[in-house]
Amino acid sequence: MRLYAETASLRARQMLTDLLVVAWVAVWVLAGVTLKRLLDKLAGPGRTLEGAGNDLAGSVGSIQEQVGRIPVVGDDLRGPFGRLGDVGQTLARAGQTQQEVVNDLTLLLGVVVAVLPVALVLLWWAPRRWRWVTEASAASQFRVGASDLELFALRAVTNRSLRELRRVSDDPAADLAAGDHEALAALELRALGLRTDPPRGHGRS
Repeated sequence: MRLYAETASLRARQMLTDLLVVAWVAVWVLAGVTLKRLLDKLAGPGRTLEGAGNDLAGSVGSIQEQVGRIPVVGDDLRGPFGRLGDVGQTLARAGQTQQEVVNDLTLLLGVVVAVLPVALVLLWWAPRRWRWVTEASAASQFRVGASDLELFALRAVTNRSLRELRRVSDDPAADLAAGDHEALAALELRALGLRTDPPRGHGRS
């Protein structure tokens, strides 16, 4: 499988593009991690409130149990402490809710800040990169005989613009009919980033 072009200009552009994509992904992942750390701090008061509520409810529960042992008035005193315990539980639930809101916000902003920009670039870059890899890898298995030159010449007439064809031939159709395939084949190979002459020892596999 061929990952990079043989020609220096296209290979340099491919490497630069790959590096830019890697840098883009790294920057947005770092931004997402940094944002998560900042948002996690917003959950701190919620954890504190939950802990305080639980502590209050636990302490009041112990006091309520002890007060209930007082003869005659114990049962009457348990009621107010019970309501105070309910207040502690309410505080604890409020702290839990605040933490859940922060976690949901963190997830949403993480998708917007990190996942979305990365996904957009990968959806643009990956199909194009894979298409070139498969085309160039397949084309690398040819470039051997005259029939292969004819194949690439036909592909050039099919794939290249009229402006590009004009640069290498005044009459591409006549060149094809006459069996003059070298210039057209070279045009198609250069577009794929391949040299017109295969490396030494090259052959079909």
